[in-house]
Amino acid sequence: MYIRYIYKLFDLHLACGNHTEAAFTLELHAELLSWGDALLPEDSYYSSQLEWQRKETIILRIIGEFDKGKVISNN
Repeated sequence: MYIRYIYKLFDLHLACGNHTEAAFTLELHAELLSWGDALLPEDSYYSSQLEWQRKETIILRIIGEFDKGKVISNN
């Protein structure tokens, strides 16, 4: 349920053109994931994939949103 709300907030930020805030919102999901090889099931946002692959996918999207917002994270 937490991840579902993360993505609702993410979508709201994108709808308002707040790419930086959207990126920070996605970071909340990325922080929950490890770089492990556990197979994660398909959900509303992603197909079935290894945990590290999903984390990488999310981080690349975070970078893209920061780029759109012209902000560089210090993390």
